Amino acid sequence: MARRTGQGTRLIPRAPISDSAESVEEAFYEAMRQGDLAGMMALWSTEDEVACIHPGRSRLAGLDAIRASWEAIFSGGGVDVQARETVTHATGAMAVHNLVEQISVMSAMGKQMVACHVTNVYVQTAAGWRIVLHHGSPASEDVPAAPAGALLH
Repeated sequence: MARRTGQGTRLIPRAPISDSAESVEEAFYEAMRQGDLAGMMALWSTEDEVACIHPGRSRLAGLDAIRASWEAIFSGGGVDVQARETVTHATGAMAVHNLVEQISVMSAMGKQMVACHVTNVYVQTAAGWRIVLHHGSPASEDVPAAPAGALLH
């Protein structure tokens, strides 16, 4: 969100939308597209038991490791990503979303679309719904692999 002031336009942090797991997921992918580290981290649970596995990467546990990974990813800007084919399982204070991410990456052959299978887990906390797990895996071998060295997210 931008606010115009007498000194120009500056970004004003917005509170994460946390009234449902779906709204947190929408904000999660918008933060990825914008390369918004503060917005991304505002969506995560503040409990120690959070984990993130980026496609083809090692498991990260805890907010410090997760923040460092997103900071590295966003150092090159946002991620051109679209969430598709979401299947939702929800009970009480927990929701599990399984989906396909379509990620556009640049390679020596130009722009390519790479698919990842993703599981996002959300819990309802006193502060609203928050992410506790993001786990991405490259899709099957019939989908083009990410170019060597590409960091999908």
